[in-house]
Amino acid sequence: MKKQPQITKQTKANLREAFWILYTEKPVEKISIKEITELAGYNRGTFYLYYKDVYDILTQIENYILDKIQEAVMEYLCVNDTFEISKNMGTFVELMQTYSKYSAVLLSDHGDPQFTTRLKEILWPLLNRLFVQTEGYSDYQIELLAEFYLSGILATVTKWNFNSQMTIDQFITFMVPTIFPKR
Repeated sequence: MKKQPQITKQTKANLREAFWILYTEKPVEKISIKEITELAGYNRGTFYLYYKDVYDILTQIENYILDKIQEAVMEYLCVNDTFEISKNMGTFVELMQTYSKYSAVLLSDHGDPQFTTRLKEILWPLLNRLFVQTEGYSDYQIELLAEFYLSGILATVTKWNFNSQMTIDQFITFMVPTIFPKR
């Protein structure tokens, strides 16, 4: 019997949603497959058709979000020598807002620290090339600059995303001139 793509897609989405509800309440290591499948309305066998374990479902969610951000960053690095703030920074902020249900948790103290590390690795080449001057600094000094900028940006976007009292354009107009020196 051949699986129907729409049913497969919906089943995976239901399992992801059930997992995410649980993950927002407790750490991944305390989530059981039984809890996920009961909440989603499936049996354990269905879960194992799509995922190896609870860590696999978390990894797949993280990879999906990081892949989308990586695609956007690579597009700008490969095509542009300049960074149009309103368009390009807006794209990153929009991605974080689109996946705010996930990013707010993943970037919080409750989230996976590896997600934050991987996100910083994706974003740094863009910031380093277009914003942060690192010429003349040692490798260690560059690491410090990267951590300063990336941690600040991610914390600020997370806070804005959680309680957005500004539009994306207002947020970018406010933040960018403040945190990035003119080149």
